[in-house]
Amino acid sequence: MTTVVRGCDLVDGLGTALRRGVDVVIEGDTIREIVEPGNGDYPAAEVVEAAGMLVVPGLINNHTHGTAYGPLFPSGHEPLPVAQVNANLDRHLLEGTTTLLCVDGFITAEAAARTDEAHPVTVKAASCNTPACLEAATIADGGGLTGEHRAFTARRAVAGGAVALGEIGAGHTLGGGGASYLYIPREIARRTGVTVTALQANEVKIAVLGRHISTSAFDRDAVEEALADAGLTGKLSAEEAREIVSGVVLPAFDVALRGLAEAADLGRDLGVPVLVHNAAASMTQVAAIAGTDVRLVAGHSNHPSFTTREAVTHAERLKERGVVIDVSVLDTFGGSRPHMTDLLYALFEAGLVDTISTDYAAGHHDPILLAIDRATKAGVVGLPAAIAMATSTVADVFPGLAPLRGRIVPGAVADLVVTSPAALENVRTVMIGGRVVVREGRRVGDEASHDR
Repeated sequence: MTTVVRGCDLVDGLGTALRRGVDVVIEGDTIREIVEPGNGDYPAAEVVEAAGMLVVPGLINNHTHGTAYGPLFPSGHEPLPVAQVNANLDRHLLEGTTTLLCVDGFITAEAAARTDEAHPVTVKAASCNTPACLEAATIADGGGLTGEHRAFTARRAVAGGAVALGEIGAGHTLGGGGASYLYIPREIARRTGVTVTALQANEVKIAVLGRHISTSAFDRDAVEEALADAGLTGKLSAEEAREIVSGVVLPAFDVALRGLAEAADLGRDLGVPVLVHNAAASMTQVAAIAGTDVRLVAGHSNHPSFTTREAVTHAERLKERGVVIDVSVLDTFGGSRPHMTDLLYALFEAGLVDTISTDYAAGHHDPILLAIDRATKAGVVGLPAAIAMATSTVADVFPGLAPLRGRIVPGAVADLVVTSPAALENVRTVMIGGRVVVREGRRVGDEASHDR
């Protein structure tokens, strides 16, 4: 079957300049050629009209959670319901993602394959099932880990199709966002009956342990102020807050840090990339394992625990040692977080960003194309370069993740996104392997039920 995406403006994913008003000709699941309008005769072709629209490769997202059937997060949290995993995959698809890497870390090969078969998005897994990471997960949570998950090692995962190790370390075991939106609020609610937000819990955490996670950072006045802002005055003392935060964060912390070096050694042995949790709390250890002969990917190098200057300086040092600098969109724009916008833009403007992902942000991530739209309009990165960061570069960094994907060139798999050049996040059509799976912003098969 021949399909022609007609009259589009094209960014091919390789960082080359935008081409205007071309036809993309697809034969079966493969891109056959790119021609000027009228230069090809395909009378029997299915036509996707794309005049005035922008076509980019299907996005390849290298840092997602809740996108495969099995334990959630590298803390081995209880699995999401299957319906929620499928809804998460639908959301990524409607945002233009056609291939993604689930870095929950304890997904078995069977579960990853079952997820991939159940949804149009290509789903691959990464593993964090090393001894130290498993120990840290067990200390921090481990509620979703069965005997099968505990026995399914990272080495077995790679042999069974996992394309990377990751996420090694995480906000759930290293005192990051996972502790702030999940474990600390849960313990505060158990103690006091008060529900606090992730931001409120994070302020309490920073007042107790600081951005770099240290018991010496305890600031009684800051703790009392954070408790007042969270409506906890008279319900928790500063000492009780220190007990809660320390009890959540510290037991797994050093074990999780040890897991970074352990995973780097294993990744080198297995010949797969290693995606690590890069934040203020882990930056020293990440720097210590950089510069070896392992493909190290510094996840969310725009982590909100960094100051802007700290993030840029740290990324510069890592990049000098050959580390891949990833930034995650998180909920930077939807959450109206100026500090996070500054972090993201500073890394773009410094020319340090290699890849763009979403991460999870407690389930509230912004679309990658929204971040690219905002950043290009702010003038901190060019559109062809930014699209490459979310497509071909990711495929190159993770060789097993998306072979022959992430670029619109003859011979590549026909994963394409048709979107609005005025608002890139306004995705209209998505094709995977030459098949239309999203039409007019809705997943194919959902249109009839939506219109009834």
